[in-house]
Amino acid sequence: MFVSYNKISNFVIQIQFWVVMLYFVTVIILLISLFIYFPIARKYKILAGVNNRSSHKHPVITAAGFIFYLSYLIYVIASVASGKEIGWFWFAGLTILAVVSFIDDLKDLWFLVRLFAQVIAIGLMLFQLSLQFQIELGPSVSQWSASILLLMVCVGLVNMYNFMDGLNGMLGGVALSMSVPLLLINKYVPTAIGFADEGLLLMTIIGVCIFLFFNFRKEPLCFSGDVGSIVLGYMMTYFVISLVIKTGNVAYFLLFAIVMMEAGLTIVQRLFAGENIFAPHRIHLFQLYCNEFYKSHLLVSGIYSGIQLGFGMALFLMNYYKMSVVVQNCILWPMFAILCVVYLLLKRKKMGGHLLTKTTI
Repeated sequence: MFVSYNKISNFVIQIQFWVVMLYFVTVIILLISLFIYFPIARKYKILAGVNNRSSHKHPVITAAGFIFYLSYLIYVIASVASGKEIGWFWFAGLTILAVVSFIDDLKDLWFLVRLFAQVIAIGLMLFQLSLQFQIELGPSVSQWSASILLLMVCVGLVNMYNFMDGLNGMLGGVALSMSVPLLLINKYVPTAIGFADEGLLLMTIIGVCIFLFFNFRKEPLCFSGDVGSIVLGYMMTYFVISLVIKTGNVAYFLLFAIVMMEAGLTIVQRLFAGENIFAPHRIHLFQLYCNEFYKSHLLVSGIYSGIQLGFGMALFLMNYYKMSVVVQNCILWPMFAILCVVYLLLKRKKMGGHLLTKTTI
């Protein structure tokens, strides 16, 4: 028995060693890839230029968010090498989005091409989730209607996440504020354990931390570009939808609280103002604070990230201590509604007392 226990213990130690080595190698590969990419991007002018809606004053390297996809690619390669089962439909959707978004960073694509790619990718992701949670879609009209609605919600979440890019530290800060609570929920909340692969969550955190090292600065060295924000939006949507399906708790959608508030309310505002929501603008509240009122980018990004982390940790603690799902929703959704009201009041003040003046530029 003693020998058997030692063998098992040694085996576990070996597994943990190789897991740690995988994450260490991932850090090294991502750093090297960025240091190789930077001079290439400068040479071929893969830069975010300065215009009348940008929040930076000098051209900055963009599309550095490819490292997020690279981290997931490393995860897939390591999983295949170790014989671990992975979700190929999820990965196919991720790859489609990464390729199309990177091309869009190099040369603007027609928005319908991007939308078509997103619909296909999200469809593959939802099919992966149906396999993962053994959900069978029958001939029922209500089931198909619900599936189409979920598809539209997921496409909307991915695009709203994309709108959060544009301020030093904003995209990475919000991603980290979502990923850490997701990891804690995945490990310690009994009803949610295993909703996602821990390796995927850790790869997300690694990629985001490395990106923040270069981006969370007064003068950023790089921006993520669409390839980064869309890939992160896809992954965050995948994690949150997985969590909601596994637990049946819609309060987990508040892991997107800051995204739904900022991007969602801005879309609604522009629709009511009769604007083309696909046209460029600079009326996100964080843009107003930084561009018009010259507040620190890092401070504004930190506040947004802190609010999102607050919702994420509240969800973790409520579920860790087994608070009723009904009570969670009765507490958190009204808090979110109050946050939205405060947001609109602040925005109206910063816009001179009105919200519906056309602002397309």
